[in-house]
Amino acid sequence: MKSVAVRGMPTQKHLTAPSFLDEKYILLSPETPFSESLKHRMIKWGFEELHTEGEISEDAIALTGSAGGTDSAPLLSIEEGAQESRALAEAQRFYSGMLGFTEKLFTDFATRNELPQRPVSEKIKELVEAVRARRKYLLRFPALQNVDKNYVIEHSVKTTILSVAMGATLRFPPHKLIELGTAALLHESGLVRLPPQLYMSEARLSDKERKALTAHTLLGFKQLKQFSYPLSVCIAVLECRENVDGSGYPRAISGERISVYAKVIAVAGSYAAMTADRPYRKARDPHETMLELLRDRGKKYDEAALRALLLNLSLFPLGTSVELANGYRGLVIDAADDNPKAPVVRIMVSASGERYADQPMVQTSDPQYRVVRALSSEEARALR
Repeated sequence: MKSVAVRGMPTQKHLTAPSFLDEKYILLSPETPFSESLKHRMIKWGFEELHTEGEISEDAIALTGSAGGTDSAPLLSIEEGAQESRALAEAQRFYSGMLGFTEKLFTDFATRNELPQRPVSEKIKELVEAVRARRKYLLRFPALQNVDKNYVIEHSVKTTILSVAMGATLRFPPHKLIELGTAALLHESGLVRLPPQLYMSEARLSDKERKALTAHTLLGFKQLKQFSYPLSVCIAVLECRENVDGSGYPRAISGERISVYAKVIAVAGSYAAMTADRPYRKARDPHETMLELLRDRGKKYDEAALRALLLNLSLFPLGTSVELANGYRGLVIDAADDNPKAPVVRIMVSASGERYADQPMVQTSDPQYRVVRALSSEEARALR
């Protein structure tokens, strides 16, 4: 393998064989041109040579099918990778803070019968701003660490983050986002008054136990009314287990009789629950979960709420490891605004199994970069 000086490498050209930063990390595949922006980034970060078995070709083939030509191909540079790492760290800090806040809130409620509105509203205001600023990082649930909080705490926080993101997509005004977020954070508050074995048990529940568990929404409704929460919040907590076909509980109401907040929380809560580990089962695959939710469109779940979920997470939810039509493998890092089936993917491994150092980001609406499947958990671990 020969060395090529970065400063002498002509731009708008590509090499006929893969080029590497070292013996492990592939920099460019043969079809990807060497752009002026990539040269600038490599020199800036101290990489003066690349290594290849190929020759310089006269042809230039853009990495993606998006507009903008070779220089504007959306490569994730080393610098941008560092920025992404910082953004993920900030998202983790906020998420951990939300877990800690919710744990204290529920502990105070259980031990001192306190559930004050103002701290909850202020925290939800912070969440609305955080989702606006760091939505694609806060929604990358597989990357967020739980820091040993129990299921109800984690579930409540994830449901709240997702509900607020969906509410923003549905163009809820700020005051309604705060109400929605408050209802989502407290939608399991009725469980605090029930024995933990009802919702944490590995054993099959008896009919009596199942009936007791289904009382939690009514308990939550009564508790929030007692603390003078807005009626819209109380109603959302009461109705978040209702299904649009009338098969839910506690009142078996359907369609337009169910509040909009409850419909959003039902979808967000189901996704968060199905993709989380429970004592009696392992977490479901996010892509399979999305497909299952869609199969219940118009039965359990409201169509507008499901579309809001898709627009935020895509059909292959954020954080999912995927394989593309050309054999590349990578990580879903964002949803496309107009096409839930074609998320933005950060390429990590080439079709031949070589790892990219300067990881390309591709729009999977291009047929050659179409997502063909989600990787298994074993494949995903190997990819990372």
